Amino acid sequence: MNHILELKDVTRIHGGGPTAVLALRGLSLTVSPGELVAVMGPSGSGKSTLLNVAGGLDRATTGSVLLENSDLSTLSPKQLAAIRRRHAGYVFQDLNLIPTLTAVENVAMPMELDGVSISTARDAAKAALAEVGLGELARRFPDEMSGGQQQRVAIARALSMDPIVMLFDEPTSALDPEMVGEVLDVMVKLANEGMTMC
Repeated sequence: MNHILELKDVTRIHGGGPTAVLALRGLSLTVSPGELVAVMGPSGSGKSTLLNVAGGLDRATTGSVLLENSDLSTLSPKQLAAIRRRHAGYVFQDLNLIPTLTAVENVAMPMELDGVSISTARDAAKAALAEVGLGELARRFPDEMSGGQQQRVAIARALSMDPIVMLFDEPTSALDPEMVGEVLDVMVKLANEGMTMC
């Protein structure tokens, strides 16, 4: 069976010498197309490091990471950036929304940076916002939205690039219980539509 994402015997060490931190040790994981994988563990157990390595934001110290059969360890920084933009949709724990941009501008920005025309990027951004149930809030700024709505904007931004896998770093950790339901509903909808998620 083909795998979208495969980590083979991955170790990640942060820093060096006596202050080195072993974040991942000999980790192997495969994610198949359309699969929803939840990585659980206590704070400091390496969940964010795992997602950073899987999405090419960080490099494994040893082992290999294959994203749709591309070995991330062999890619240049420029090639890695292209893989991140075009294949791995990343939803950060702190969202990374730009407060001076509207929802549609936040979602369109990665596409525009990738060379997509503004009109095409904005159309795709509007479609992605509609997909997560925020089509009517496209012109709102982040501080005019609830935490759950901001999280859905971040999901739309990742979704707009038509990724092969979406990586979520604790997507509900900072949300109130009712907002958690909003975000989980979107994630379940995407999973039911066949999106691969971790």
